[in-house]
Amino acid sequence: MQKSISRAICACALLVGLGVAGPAPAVAVDEGMVDIDSPNVMKSLLEQHVGKRVKVKLCSGQDVEGKVAKVGAHAVQLTELVGMELFDATITLNDVAAVIARARGK
Repeated sequence: MQKSISRAICACALLVGLGVAGPAPAVAVDEGMVDIDSPNVMKSLLEQHVGKRVKVKLCSGQDVEGKVAKVGAHAVQLTELVGMELFDATITLNDVAAVIARARGK
């Protein structure tokens, strides 16, 4: 039961994190558009930011910020973690609630 509640909270956090309150076909990012209705939206967003710094909001509420090194079918690898520069993180895509990335310059 707690797992289903946790999943519901993650889904709400995802919707709030992406700013999806009404009908919006896509979210603008640096290198193009991402279809937010796709089941692989997090994977697509992370693939567009390989080599760039992002903040990943996990379903648990924890933030992990670092440089996207690799994106696989089921996980993403972040390097140069903020506050833990000597460490890397591998995060399963199912645990990602939101991806926060710089969309435009000053």
